[in-house]
Amino acid sequence: MLSSWSNEEDCCAWKGVQCDNMTGRVTRLDLNQENLEGEINLSLLQIEFLTYLDLSLNAFTGLSLPSTLNQSLVTPSDTHANFSSLKYLDLSFNEDLHLDNLQWLSQLSSLKYLNLSLISLENETNWLQTMAMHPSLLELRLASCHLKNISPSVKFVNFTSLVTLDLSGNYFDSELPYWIFNLSNDISHIDLSFNTIQGQIPKSLLNLQNLKYLGLDNNEFTGPIPDWLGEHQHLQHLGLIENMFSGSIPSSLGNLTSLNQLTVSSDLLSGNLPNTIGQLFNLRRLHIGGSLSGVLSEKHFSKLFNLESLTLNSDFAFDLDPNWIPPFQLHEISLRNTILGPTIPEWLYTQRTLDILDISYSGISSINADRFWSFVSNIGTILLSHNAISADLTNVTLNSDYILMSHNNFTGGIPRISTNVSIFDVSSNSLSGPISPSLCPKLGREKSLLSYLDLSYNLLTGVVPDCWENWRGLLFLFLNSNKLSGEIPPSMGLLDGLIEMNLQKNNLFGKFSLDMSNFTSLVFINLGENNFSGVVPTKMPKSMQVMILRSNQFAGKIPPETCSLPSLSQLDLSQNKLSGSIPPCVYNITRMDGERRASHFQFSLDLFWKGRELQYKDTGLLKNLDLSTNNLSGEIPPELFSLTELLFLNLSRNNLMGKIPSKIGGMKNLESLDLSNNHLSGEIPAAISNLSFLSFLNLSYNDFTGQIPLGTQLQSFEAWSYAGNPKLCGLPLTKNCSKEENYDKAKQGGANESQNTSLYLGMGVGFVVGLWGLWGSLFLNRAWRHKYFRLLDRVLDWIYVFVALKINKFGELRASSR
Repeated sequence: MLSSWSNEEDCCAWKGVQCDNMTGRVTRLDLNQENLEGEINLSLLQIEFLTYLDLSLNAFTGLSLPSTLNQSLVTPSDTHANFSSLKYLDLSFNEDLHLDNLQWLSQLSSLKYLNLSLISLENETNWLQTMAMHPSLLELRLASCHLKNISPSVKFVNFTSLVTLDLSGNYFDSELPYWIFNLSNDISHIDLSFNTIQGQIPKSLLNLQNLKYLGLDNNEFTGPIPDWLGEHQHLQHLGLIENMFSGSIPSSLGNLTSLNQLTVSSDLLSGNLPNTIGQLFNLRRLHIGGSLSGVLSEKHFSKLFNLESLTLNSDFAFDLDPNWIPPFQLHEISLRNTILGPTIPEWLYTQRTLDILDISYSGISSINADRFWSFVSNIGTILLSHNAISADLTNVTLNSDYILMSHNNFTGGIPRISTNVSIFDVSSNSLSGPISPSLCPKLGREKSLLSYLDLSYNLLTGVVPDCWENWRGLLFLFLNSNKLSGEIPPSMGLLDGLIEMNLQKNNLFGKFSLDMSNFTSLVFINLGENNFSGVVPTKMPKSMQVMILRSNQFAGKIPPETCSLPSLSQLDLSQNKLSGSIPPCVYNITRMDGERRASHFQFSLDLFWKGRELQYKDTGLLKNLDLSTNNLSGEIPPELFSLTELLFLNLSRNNLMGKIPSKIGGMKNLESLDLSNNHLSGEIPAAISNLSFLSFLNLSYNDFTGQIPLGTQLQSFEAWSYAGNPKLCGLPLTKNCSKEENYDKAKQGGANESQNTSLYLGMGVGFVVGLWGLWGSLFLNRAWRHKYFRLLDRVLDWIYVFVALKINKFGELRASSR
């Protein structure tokens, strides 16, 4: 119940309620966008004379069926007659509403308009059969409902009155279904855009001769654009952008003189743009993109009297009379990627109603500065990026809402910008001088709308100004890759709405003392490659996802507060003066441990990735930890290897010692591991061979011993990955482990051989001494002599055999040891 509704007042006077003037009965409830929550009680459908119900754009989360309606679904009877008069039902844009059953709709036999767009119907597989129970339905809108089954094999559906069908933004991945071509003869609007429908457009689409709107944008249609599309004389809207069409654009499209919107693009399209397009005198919007080329002349635009939006995103060149005056006045023009330059053509200056101008990537190198800046002064959006425009911006004032002028050759100081500028990007130019003259003038009572400021990759000098109170609405601030100096000014602490801040590659110094704990939206900060000192900043918000502090003078221990940033996915503290041990609490950084989820933000930064410095435009899914080139000591805490979602781990150039924990085998997603230049010892754990995604490994210059574990890829790395470990052996090193082991065995065998030789020599000496003692006794006693000679013959035979066998075995041992 709305707060404005009162029991003391006639309900027909309530907001959103409309009654019949004669009977006083409620006939219409229009409660859209009223911030209503909870469940929708379908007892509303039992209001006897209700014909119109609009609950769209609210925050409902469920449906509640009254018992009478629920019973009628099981046992149909006359009870549903009380709510069969409803003709218009709109529940769209209740994005938290999930419906698993649409059977209740079958009772609304008079329904003519149904809109359930942006309601989840992902578990509803029989939606088409349910909708077909409404032969009187004129308009059906089920856009972005997570539908998957479009029933491609069904040939006929009982939509005998349907005029509008909107199934855009779903998950259909089949070819166009047969039933589409057998819809009502009155069907005039079909929107199937933003699906993944495949195959060629079948000619049976010609059955729908009254079609005025055909939206097939953002699908996977293949083959040529059919020439017979030119026979759809009533078409007013034809959307074919972002598909996989090949071949050329057929000239027959020039026959569709009723068209007011034509959008065509595919990277596989080639050839020229037919000049018959210039005959579409009702056209208001023309969008052409792909790999088309050729020259555009006046014929391509000759009768486009009503054109308001022109987008040509392809390698078109222009052959237009210098004095040509177009037959149109545009509100929007995008000539991105065309060959428009090297100067601004005269005909462009004739467009006095422009609100959007996009001539980026168009080969412009020269402008008439005074004339051009005057021309764009009233244009809301100007996009000039990626040209080679040379102009001095020192005395220029800009007041467009959106200004993107990056990657040019602009020089001079930063231009003045008015308070209504929302996005300002002049990165990658040659601007110089201080920032203050542009950003620090008094704004008076006007409140700045600036939310995005990018001055990166210029030649700006001087200190970071202390006037950020003027720009408290900033969400994105990029001052990186300049020559700025000084300390961080206190007024930067007022930018508590920031989402990203990049100050990398300047000459900033001093302690970073800003308290950013109340920057509750901040997800990215890059202070790298400056001269900041003191301790690692500890007052960071829980929202932080990327923190880059590398190449500074930060000292002391890694603060435990760093572990309490649960959303952190990238932490780079490399090339500082940090000491102490790696805190075991790193396992608390749950974003590096949990499920890999794409970030809502796309960050651009330079990363030392797999041994090289590379620039990454989208690091939303990267998870890395870089503590290299510091003075960290102690052992690597086993808890570190609980961060199982890490892709990049660099602990090189420290004073770490001890063994690599065997838990490293649990880091299944690791792609890059650098532990080089430490004092790690022991054997390389066999578990490291479980890292099947590992493509970069550096364990060089440690004290590892033993054999390199056999694994699917450990032997595929270069030998330098293991260099500087003299006690390591095995592939890919040239030091053969089997030879070393045999050498140890040979040494042991040599010691046994010496012991055996001594034994045998001792036996020989003892034998000789004993023998001469015996001979002496026998020489003195003749009887003994005869008895001992007979015994001696038998003993000598036995000794000979024993000694011969021992000598033979000794020879075999010596041969095997070699």
